[in-house]
Amino acid sequence: MNGKLSVLSAGVLFFIGQGIMAQKVKKDTVSTKEIDEVLVVGYGTQKKKEITGSVSSIKAADVATIAAPSFEQQLAGKAAGVQITSTTGVLGEAPRVRIRGVASINSGTSPLYIVDGIPIFSGDIGGQTSTNGLGDINPNDIESFEVLKDGASTAIYGSRAANGVILITTKKGKGGRLSLNFSNYAGYAMPVGLYKLLQTPEFIAISNEKRANANLSAIAVGTEYNTDWQKAVLRSAAFQTDNLLSASGSFGKSSYYTSIGYTKQEGVAIPNEMERFSTRANIDHQAFDWLKIGTNLSFTKTEYVGLNTGSSSLSGNIYNAIKQLPNTPIYNPNHPTGYNIDFQDPRIVGRWQNLLQAGDNITNIMYVLDNNKLQSSVNRLIGSVYADIRLYPFLNYRIQVSADQSQTKGFYYYNPVHGDGQGGNGEIRNDFSDYLRNNIQNILTFNKTFAEKHNVTLVLVNEYQKQKLQSFYGGGKDLSNVFFDNGVISGSMGTPQSGGGITEQGILSYAARFNYNYAGKYFLQASVRRDGLSSLPSKNKWGNFPGVSAGWTVSKENFMQGVSNVISDLKLRASYAKVGNTDIGNYPYLGLFSNLKYANYNGLAYSQIGNDELRWETSKKIDYGVDLALFRNKLRLTFDYFENKISDMILDAPLALSLGVPNNSISKNIGDMQNKGLEFSVDYNVINTQNFGLDVNANVTFMKNKVLTLANNNADIFSSANNVIRVGESLRSIYGFEYWGVNTANGNPVYYKADGSLVQGIVGQAGYAVFDPSNPNDVSKAANLSVITDRKVLGSSLPKYFGGVSFKFRFYDFDLGTTVRFSGGNKIFNATRRDLMTLNFNNNSTEILGRWQSPSNPGDGMTPKLFFGNNTLSNSTSNASSRFLEDASFIKFDVISLGYNFPKEALKVIGVRSLRIYFQAQNAFIITKYKGLDPEMESAGVDFNGTPRQRVFSMGLNVSL
Repeated sequence: MNGKLSVLSAGVLFFIGQGIMAQKVKKDTVSTKEIDEVLVVGYGTQKKKEITGSVSSIKAADVATIAAPSFEQQLAGKAAGVQITSTTGVLGEAPRVRIRGVASINSGTSPLYIVDGIPIFSGDIGGQTSTNGLGDINPNDIESFEVLKDGASTAIYGSRAANGVILITTKKGKGGRLSLNFSNYAGYAMPVGLYKLLQTPEFIAISNEKRANANLSAIAVGTEYNTDWQKAVLRSAAFQTDNLLSASGSFGKSSYYTSIGYTKQEGVAIPNEMERFSTRANIDHQAFDWLKIGTNLSFTKTEYVGLNTGSSSLSGNIYNAIKQLPNTPIYNPNHPTGYNIDFQDPRIVGRWQNLLQAGDNITNIMYVLDNNKLQSSVNRLIGSVYADIRLYPFLNYRIQVSADQSQTKGFYYYNPVHGDGQGGNGEIRNDFSDYLRNNIQNILTFNKTFAEKHNVTLVLVNEYQKQKLQSFYGGGKDLSNVFFDNGVISGSMGTPQSGGGITEQGILSYAARFNYNYAGKYFLQASVRRDGLSSLPSKNKWGNFPGVSAGWTVSKENFMQGVSNVISDLKLRASYAKVGNTDIGNYPYLGLFSNLKYANYNGLAYSQIGNDELRWETSKKIDYGVDLALFRNKLRLTFDYFENKISDMILDAPLALSLGVPNNSISKNIGDMQNKGLEFSVDYNVINTQNFGLDVNANVTFMKNKVLTLANNNADIFSSANNVIRVGESLRSIYGFEYWGVNTANGNPVYYKADGSLVQGIVGQAGYAVFDPSNPNDVSKAANLSVITDRKVLGSSLPKYFGGVSFKFRFYDFDLGTTVRFSGGNKIFNATRRDLMTLNFNNNSTEILGRWQSPSNPGDGMTPKLFFGNNTLSNSTSNASSRFLEDASFIKFDVISLGYNFPKEALKVIGVRSLRIYFQAQNAFIITKYKGLDPEMESAGVDFNGTPRQRVFSMGLNVSL
């Protein structure tokens, strides 16, 4: 403890010393700006020093060089309370974004995204590959991000604000002559890691040992090949490039920003790739002194090539590749296809010299990747027109009409010879999705100062939004010929199929926000929004969402003047609000019928039981914050404590089977949950001279999630075989058996029962016996291991802390920067690791070499005796166990960048205003005890056969004329 105090004291003295030096050595420093920047908030702007809510602002210039197909990945680690993770290396997969935790069980958990005042579609937007809706926003066009985190800052968005709000402002034209800017990067991506698999000699020994222990004959034969199937399905150097040319400036009373961009990225998984063309035009025109009009318009065309990445699909790229037999080749010139496909069973990869076909009926994954097709093509138009009318010097009216339309064409073709399409003699499908969201906003803003010190702002909002989602598809099975592999052709299918759907939803809203501050010292903000949502029954269709916050700038008080040289700014904040969640599905309150085919007859069937009492999911949010700036704003610190009580969550309540209700359940408001935590952030301008500079930005968040109430008298919800939702625990805790280890006397796996006693699974038999460590050879006393009573919560799948640290160092014209992210306090069930311990005729990880072989050679103490086909008992394949439970904590060097800015004097000769070149490494390396590829490759705390994330090395330039 004394050591910790000494470190703390030294840190305080260092900071004070920095402040004193800042006062004395003014010649060597560049004066720091006051906190007077303007931030975008809901339906307007506000000075940062006047904000009483919890808002994080990130300038796009600070993240613009990070090579990422969508902007969310650029924000990772940049803001306290915001956790952004990419769980896979597949292009088009949307990163997971959580603002202050998970705010629902079954409803949406993603933030509301607003681009230039336009609420846009996010998530998957159709097609036959992953299509991230946010990937259609070119990151190079973005000027800034504002993340609204607490209830008061988000309450103006009412029913859509439960998961936080991210406001995105794109670049605008600035006064002055034409400015041309070109940015480019090019580089290569590689898998973040590979699984450590058995080579051919080890594979043959392990495979035949599995058989020998089961009194079966050897089956693994042949050492001619040592094929690395894993490397075959992954690219070691996937080319990626991004280019943007923009023009901005003004002429007369008009200003403009236009751009055209091209992005091409190969994924680390064959044949995954993405190609994007983007254009943008932002134009503002001061028509009269009292009227300003403008438009923000973008069009993007994005093409995706995808693949089957199913974690347990026979043709899932990683599931398949890591199970392949290494002593077999990929190709076989003697087979009609040229690939190694089994002659006896064309569904399965060829066995070569082995005496048994590969287990799990796996296909030849390379044939599948080379011959199947999965594609998506997205045309996206996001645009708005607005008019700002100054009615009086203190009163402004703004009307904005916007639309977000995404049209996605999807296509897949499954080859009939082998793989996904073999069973149906080929399969093909074209589909089309049209997502359209219209939005109209009327905003009246009153802003006036009374008696020089009373500053009043009143904002009134009327908003109307309607969206229509429609889709249709056509295709079929039993293809007449592989020639028809580029689209659906009439008459080319023996079993045609077609279908489609239409859903519509509308929101009508009225909102008001009142801001008051006295002399920039005392602040009060209150807002209320009334939303009507078509997805709820008439009696509960309308909801009211209030918010209030207050602030006190203590540093402006007279009693603080004596310490003003040290304390530049000190503000205390507090807020409370109630917000909602509209992402609850389409009309869950209605009793519905849907189409049903019975034999050869088409008809209708009851598909959903109605509940006209259904109401909003609501979040009640509390926040207490402190903003502190020291030493002429060289050091800025922010602290927040927050609580979020989520009530009336919509869950499925069970109904009696005798009622014959679809899914035997009804949607009800019967769940409550709580998130609470602490946020800290620091911005420290350590050095700022003409030739040297060092900035440090850091943030950390401590979080705790707890489920408070559930349906059916708080009965557990088993969301998967590995997770439980239980009152008193964090959401989707990892749930399974506690593993003791291996009985060294016989190689049996040993587990704990709920009462603490031990049982051993008898290898080779489907049964359990009591395990007594003092008499390990005794298997005479029968026992059981109950799925119902002996499983327990093994750990939380949600991190208890996370954050990031960024360093920026400037030395003359060179700059060096790095971003380090960290996370921890959660567990991961490594289901991939369990899968690689399979006892079928498949390959294994090198971990299996630690198996029990005899009492004198007990191995690693965790891997039981091998026994062919004994997966369920030996590896507990139906349930999670602590044997494969791991610590998910990590420290990751996310971005390392080295740049050089050419001297402006030298550039003037060639008419260039600025030129910077840089080298960058992303996802450079990680420090972790986790045995998998990456602890961020998880879903609900489970890592299962995911495509590796990518590590990117790139070189780029930014030039301005």
